[in-house]
Amino acid sequence: MTDDMTTPDDDAVDLDPGDIAVDHEIPDAAVPAAPSRWNDLVRRIGERWSPQQLIAGITTAVVVAGCVAFVLRSMHPGLLFTRSTPTGGDMGAHVWGPAYLRDHLLPSGRLSGWTMDWYGGLPIYRFYMVVPALMIVLVDWVLPYSIAFKLVAVSGIVTMPVACWAFGRLARFPFPLPALFALAGTVFLYDESFTIYGGNIASTMAGEFSFSIALTLTMVAFGLFARGLHDGSHRVSAAVLIALAALCHGIVLMFVFGGVLVMGLVHLDRARWRYTWTVIATAIALSAFWVVPFLAGHSYMTDMKYGGEPGGGSFTSMWGMYFPLPTFFDITFTTLAVVGLAASVARRQLMGVWLGVMAVILAAGVHIAQDSLPVIGLLWNPRILPFLHLVRYLLAAIGVVEIVRGVARLAQLERHARRSDNEPSPVVTHPEASLGWWVTGSVLTAVVALLIVGVLGFRYHQLPGGSLVTNTRGEAEYRWGPIRSTAPRGFVDGWARWNFSGYEAKPAYGEYYDLVQRMKTLGEDPSHGCGRALWENTGESNRYGTTMALMLLPFWTDGCIASMEGLFFEAAGTTPYHFLAAAAMSDRSSNPVRELRYVDNDAEVGVRHMHDLGVRYFLAYTDDAKKEADVRPELVSLGDVGPWRVYELGSARLVEALTVEPVVIEARSGDQRERWLELGTSWFQQPDEWAALPVSDGPPQWQRRTAQIDVGRRQGQLSSPARKVDIVVASEPIETRPLPAVTVSDVELGNDSVRFRVDRTGVPVLVRVSYFPGWNATGAQGPWRVAPNMMLVIPTSNEVSLDYGGRGIDLAALALTVAGLGALVVQRRRGPVPMGPLGSR
Repeated sequence: MTDDMTTPDDDAVDLDPGDIAVDHEIPDAAVPAAPSRWNDLVRRIGERWSPQQLIAGITTAVVVAGCVAFVLRSMHPGLLFTRSTPTGGDMGAHVWGPAYLRDHLLPSGRLSGWTMDWYGGLPIYRFYMVVPALMIVLVDWVLPYSIAFKLVAVSGIVTMPVACWAFGRLARFPFPLPALFALAGTVFLYDESFTIYGGNIASTMAGEFSFSIALTLTMVAFGLFARGLHDGSHRVSAAVLIALAALCHGIVLMFVFGGVLVMGLVHLDRARWRYTWTVIATAIALSAFWVVPFLAGHSYMTDMKYGGEPGGGSFTSMWGMYFPLPTFFDITFTTLAVVGLAASVARRQLMGVWLGVMAVILAAGVHIAQDSLPVIGLLWNPRILPFLHLVRYLLAAIGVVEIVRGVARLAQLERHARRSDNEPSPVVTHPEASLGWWVTGSVLTAVVALLIVGVLGFRYHQLPGGSLVTNTRGEAEYRWGPIRSTAPRGFVDGWARWNFSGYEAKPAYGEYYDLVQRMKTLGEDPSHGCGRALWENTGESNRYGTTMALMLLPFWTDGCIASMEGLFFEAAGTTPYHFLAAAAMSDRSSNPVRELRYVDNDAEVGVRHMHDLGVRYFLAYTDDAKKEADVRPELVSLGDVGPWRVYELGSARLVEALTVEPVVIEARSGDQRERWLELGTSWFQQPDEWAALPVSDGPPQWQRRTAQIDVGRRQGQLSSPARKVDIVVASEPIETRPLPAVTVSDVELGNDSVRFRVDRTGVPVLVRVSYFPGWNATGAQGPWRVAPNMMLVIPTSNEVSLDYGGRGIDLAALALTVAGLGALVVQRRRGPVPMGPLGSR
């Protein structure tokens, strides 16, 4: 079995342009001497590169550079270098993360830690990816922060054509496939059939820039690994890029590790399998410092319960998931992909076969993940689709070449058949053996490039001579010569303009600025002070650039005013309870965590939730929400700022002594994340039914009960499929045990610490900061997890300190990464792995 696009009888020509540089030098005698510098330059070029190489190199350089320029133009380079704060979708909230890393984590020598800025506290960069944020911080050393952010945000999509070309070149695909792969990557970027799953321009503008960076690194990693399977090289670089791709996005982690494993199996023999497992093992070790803690803390994350698609989502059928484009394009790309796979199998071209195997695995994964979420975890099956679509485009590029190759071969055979019997019979070679094939490949690449530019230009109404008119039916119609279309214009370049013009360019920016300044002033006022803010969930805030604009309250106020809602939904166990509170305080809420029992626009319920979450400020937008809030005596209006009304909850306390001894609730068997959510929401929404606060553990003298499902209420919810989280109650009646009064004072809240004083020890104290393993108490027993998702301690001293310091598993993971770095040094010194012919033992 061979590893390139030639067949065994193709000894006369090597199709890899990189090898032609060695095998096809032109002797000095072939180049006539010339006195001019120009002729001397021509002679040197002729000595260094053959005509085939020149054709391939020039064509490839023009195509790849053109693709990069095309994508960069859609990103509006002029806006990238302005100091506006990027906005739009999740991107407008992502602005907070790298700045927190720069200002708080890195100065203390940490890549991950804790923050109080969102959801009442969460572990930062433990479940979300730190490498893209580090890239932004590094660029921020030489450029303003907003520019650094935008440049890194687009880096993955701008370099994707180069990465796809590098994959083809390193994997030894013959000309013109590497150039066509760059075009395939560009088509993938402009695929607007999905907008949040990752990889393409639309998803990147929605905020998934970590995904696009990871996918670009993955394509280069695949190329390096493929070259290593050929000649034993690139062990170090392949392992490093695989690890970097994994550290940029958790979903891409599965794709890159799965891809290299399948590639190794496709090329299976003893030497190549040894190469495969050493590279994978090294990459796992290098990424362990983030991956291992992620897996170890997985059970404390929030499952947003998106469920599988299709079914209640944007897709109505599996067919629509696999084939989301207009019918003509789906048929064209799929047919070409099938041709490319069939030809790869027939030619024994293993990298083409690998692409086909990956397509089958990915297609199966989309279907399997639809019904197996409890097994797979937090994977939402549409997140697999970007990989499937990209692989399909790459296979389609192979199909284009194979069709042209077949036509050229038939033409050669026909010419041979027409020769007279008296003429000597020439040797029939593959068309690639002639210079004409390289010219043909160059022309083919140019034609494909022009077709893609034409289609995209038509899609975005940017073709020279095109015009937008209103037809007789009153519809907007784009015309270019005889071609007409009423299809809506492509949107990704407009989305980029919206994002990168920034918050400051939005018409409502003055209103947004005034609100932020008002909150900052309240935080600095000793009579009010810093605190958590819950804002009404309303789509009207998109006027500021994104509905998530107020997530940046801690960004603008240096953490003084924390936003209860944040972007890293899954990272905090408090997330579901925040959205229950937001629904109760909002006229119409998005209610993103599915399967909960929401109560909408009921300030009586909402104020209780705010108290339980330690929320100090509420920002109402709609008239209905204001009416609800105005009648609650616990809420004090602090005035209006534009359409917003600011309220303060005077009873909010971050640290508070209990008056009744808590009860330890022993969890039922099964998924402990789900079991605690059932317990937490049951207490959070029906506190009157609990005689004591439920806690996960505590001293042996505390009473203990087991949790059981309230069967009657569960049966009553069966008709509502959106409400599947069970209501639980204690297995036996809970005894009320009053506690002595305790005064809590001198509460200090840091980025990753809580300090306070008590006038009596031995009495449980509730700390309204999100629970997560890694908190350590000084001067107290605990902390233990208490409903809904806060911490409980028993002071043993009048001075109590809680500090977040991580877990022992973090040190073990870091040790693995250090071992991985050591493995890189050893592999570097040993050099390439000896590789025999494919299939040797």
